[in-house]
Amino acid sequence: MNTASPSSAPRIALIGVTGYAGIYLEMLRPFLKHGEIELTAAVIINRTQPAAATAAAELAGWGVRIYENADAMFAREAGRIDLCLIPTGIAWHARLTVAALHAGMHVLVEKPLAGSRVDVESIREAERETGRWVAVGFQDIFSEAAQGLRAEVEGGLLGRLLSVQALGLWPRPVAYYTRNHWAGRLRADDADVLDSPLNNAFAHFVNLGLFFADAARATERAVEFADAELWRVNAIESFDTAVVRGRLAGDVRFWFGFSHATREVHEPEILLTGTLGRARWIHERQIEIETDGGVRRVSPMPDAFGFRQRMFRAVLARLRNPAVPVCDTALAAKHTAFICDLHAFAGVVDVPVHLVEQQLSPQGEVVHLRVPGLGAAMRSAYTTGGTLVGSAALAGVLAET
Repeated sequence: MNTASPSSAPRIALIGVTGYAGIYLEMLRPFLKHGEIELTAAVIINRTQPAAATAAAELAGWGVRIYENADAMFAREAGRIDLCLIPTGIAWHARLTVAALHAGMHVLVEKPLAGSRVDVESIREAERETGRWVAVGFQDIFSEAAQGLRAEVEGGLLGRLLSVQALGLWPRPVAYYTRNHWAGRLRADDADVLDSPLNNAFAHFVNLGLFFADAARATERAVEFADAELWRVNAIESFDTAVVRGRLAGDVRFWFGFSHATREVHEPEILLTGTLGRARWIHERQIEIETDGGVRRVSPMPDAFGFRQRMFRAVLARLRNPAVPVCDTALAAKHTAFICDLHAFAGVVDVPVHLVEQQLSPQGEVVHLRVPGLGAAMRSAYTTGGTLVGSAALAGVLAET
């Protein structure tokens, strides 16, 4: 089997070096510096771009073999790579992952696993056929913090789990949706993408919510949606704001609310409420636990770079020990199923233009599209477990949609 021996540095391939792939390259540098890995091959599609040219020069200094396309890399490096990193657009996750598996490589693919159930199943079938495995870049899942909280919930620290709620507000400029050809799209490059806050920037926290709920065996069956408000402020195919409510099997309620169209920033948080207490996960800050039994605990958490470092170290350890926990395809498939079912359950609704505030640049270009009062409405709905239309903070102005 093609895995690194205990005395050898794992051989790594990286597909892409710019965009989010640049963050992966940053993640690799400390491991390269200390000789913990060998970056053997990389795919750089367009080396004429300044950022790509700079990265190519750096990789050449590490002795990395550089390819202009993934097919060429898979053909040449088959059987010679232990782990392939795939931080590409969603539409390419499945086809590149399947190709890497058949080339004898284990895979770390960026979240989400894929844009459709069909693509997810193609990946899982390739795992079964090749005997290789896939880890998915839901970085928080790999941490001791997430694994520990999950274990405590499973052990009954909060009693019977009643609800999982998650809120996050990250305003994004108009340029966010023009940064590539698939941002905000439902389909691109002949594959489902379903790009949205819940399937991209905030996908981590939807997946974490499902992960924690699973401690109560709450996601064994299909999710039951009660209602879903999917709002579109920007000129995109998908939605940029959502409040979704429902019930997971096992009678656990869920409330997920995320937006890119607010004035305010609210760092993501997840609230777990049980019959005996509650736990709050605050992104890159801390976990707060309070129980009726007198437990009062605040545990700090690392920042995003720290989470990614832990993720990569766990994946490297998995090469040597199959028992090391990672975010595998079975877990990540639940997130994809949730997203697919959400799009089947509810359509996207345009927010009326007169409710949208435009922030202009000094040159008069539209920089941000935002809905005044939306942030307060999201926080209010989070607190009450309610909807946007039902929020007093919006005074019913969205009801006309």
